[in-house]
Amino acid sequence: MGENYKYLEPQKARLLKRQKGKCAHCGVNFNPGESIEKHHLNPRAKGGNNADKNLVLVHLHCHDQIHRQCSN
Repeated sequence: MGENYKYLEPQKARLLKRQKGKCAHCGVNFNPGESIEKHHLNPRAKGGNNADKNLVLVHLHCHDQIHRQCSN
């Protein structure tokens, strides 16, 4: 992970390390240059916050899938 992700914001870097470089939704490793999104486990609209324990990293397309499933 190291050099490829050195420009990530500190919180994303911590989450990436915690998740061992894998998407929390699909389990596939993130590749350099991919859009990595933070997903709230407990949505902010329902009282969730931006703490590390309430966030996971997911691919952009996985984030879209998660929110599509929530709205159905």
